[in-house]
Amino acid sequence: MTKSRDDFSARTKLDLALRASYLCSLCKRSTVGPSDEAPDAVTMIGVAAHICAAAPGPGARRHDPTMTPEERSHIDNGIWLCASCGVLIDRDEKRYTANALRRMKRDHEGSRRLEGSDSDADGDLITIGQDIVAVGTVIRSGPDGTRVRLSHFVNGSGRDLWSLNRDFDRWLPERRHVLLNELGFGGLLAEPPVVERAGQAYEVLFRLKDQVPRRNAAASISSMSSEDGRMLHGMEAYVQVFESVLGMGLGTWFTDLGLGSDLSDLYWRYKGSPWFERLAMIEMIRLSSIPRVQNGLDAPSTPFLAVNRIDSVKVPSFDLTGQQLGIEVRFDLEGMGLWEHVLSVFVSTPEQLARDREKARLHNDKIKRIEGEYAKRE
Repeated sequence: MTKSRDDFSARTKLDLALRASYLCSLCKRSTVGPSDEAPDAVTMIGVAAHICAAAPGPGARRHDPTMTPEERSHIDNGIWLCASCGVLIDRDEKRYTANALRRMKRDHEGSRRLEGSDSDADGDLITIGQDIVAVGTVIRSGPDGTRVRLSHFVNGSGRDLWSLNRDFDRWLPERRHVLLNELGFGGLLAEPPVVERAGQAYEVLFRLKDQVPRRNAAASISSMSSEDGRMLHGMEAYVQVFESVLGMGLGTWFTDLGLGSDLSDLYWRYKGSPWFERLAMIEMIRLSSIPRVQNGLDAPSTPFLAVNRIDSVKVPSFDLTGQQLGIEVRFDLEGMGLWEHVLSVFVSTPEQLARDREKARLHNDKIKRIEGEYAKRE
């Protein structure tokens, strides 16, 4: 059977919901909430609606035959609505034109800013491992660990949280971590977290491993410029490290597919959304807090080398200059304290990311085959 509809992927549906803060873009009502069926059950009445219909035929509102299947299933052709408003826009095509829906989506997403909230229930982003992203607040941090309260999930669910103890050993070692936007740092988990129910929220106690030593940013460091070959010294060299790490797409380095950053992916998913700054900050916390063992090094180090904490991340404009994005950062550097700078980060297009990841995967597979054949000869 051939595919007749150009539907959104699960990733695109999640992104539309997140960009809209799970509020209907038309009536502004919440589309998600607790269900009485079970302590961790959730009721969802939100839909990822097509602005231009996913397929032709009777009742296909705003269908545009000039669009490609990729354009119809792209996030730009989607808008987050409650189920009732989803039906409404498909019953009144004259009022809810494609341009009107695009304006509605833009205005709604632009209004969903996280700044200035006084509610403890709102909080900031907390990620646990690779798959759980929640909004919450830090309750306490001390020798016995860090306790947080999670108010709602951006990705994952209460079931995923309760299953942490069962699944903990299945996670990749470098993904057994927690990242806290509110504190600007994170770390590797020493053991599975302790999860408790707290009314409609969850409280989680984390115990972290000791942090790996950071390099002293005030000490001498030199590297060659990737642009013109001149020697860089001191903070110029560190700036190149930060920009290079952020600009290398995750999975595009053939010797280690786990190296790199999600920043380019985040840019195209959340371009124009206030969520981008928060998610970019979480990614920088990961790069500054979570160590990786690299070939040739005696001890593990973090990709950002000298950064103790991410104090703030700001994106004044989403406009790219030659695929470069300006990001205002404030880092707490080992040996220097707070340091502010505007990083110029290369943003790969989705097509470049797909191509580079496929090339890296093929080269990585070839290296593993050669190493396997060599091991057999030994």
